[in-house]
Amino acid sequence: MEKLAELIDLARKQAGLSYKELSERVKVSGVYISQFLRGMRIPKDDILVKIAEALALDPEFILRLAHYEKAPESARQYLSLSKNLSSDSEKFDNIGPWSLGAGKRIPILGWVQAGIFAPSESPDLSPLSPEDYVYSDIKGRNLFALRVENDSMEPIFHPGDIIIINPNIEPKTGDYVIVRLPEKGEVTFKKLILKDKLLILRPLNPKYEDIILEPKEKFEIVGKVVERKTIF
Repeated sequence: MEKLAELIDLARKQAGLSYKELSERVKVSGVYISQFLRGMRIPKDDILVKIAEALALDPEFILRLAHYEKAPESARQYLSLSKNLSSDSEKFDNIGPWSLGAGKRIPILGWVQAGIFAPSESPDLSPLSPEDYVYSDIKGRNLFALRVENDSMEPIFHPGDIIIINPNIEPKTGDYVIVRLPEKGEVTFKKLILKDKLLILRPLNPKYEDIILEPKEKFEIVGKVVERKTIF
């Protein structure tokens, strides 16, 4: 499980999580996570899916990679990383685990502050140009992407990350959302907390304070963040 363990461990470090913190999200022991990342055990599929979701990785890709690495050498020639390879001759062992694979083009509409409400590069959320795209296999209609500015959503989201938003999902408490003040043309990126009649926008970085919106204030929840991509 060498490539898989390396991929998971890199994502863990990028998210700023310790073995213990990742284990708490996945609901397994820290020893279990440590043994996996050191190549001493192979997690079951349900645990791999939880790990992928906790680190904002593609569960389907993680499962395919795990099944490939668990397969005997005689079977690996029949397994491929992507279902969308251009030819049968392109097998899994010729492709690095970092490839995004084939996916649909999602327009990047600008940047969004992860701190206070601030004017966005594209406050009306209209495409900047046909060259601004990110590729993803995420399912959904009318998806769009934004670049993250500010460090208020660290350690999970970092400045420069690309976040993909689905405007057709009704968000609930605990979701990551994009919220806009239509009259000011300002937007922000936060974790949504619904409490009584208040809407609380919570940063992940403890040095930032919550933003509390009351019902009388005019705001719009633009959509739910459904995927994160780190661009190196």
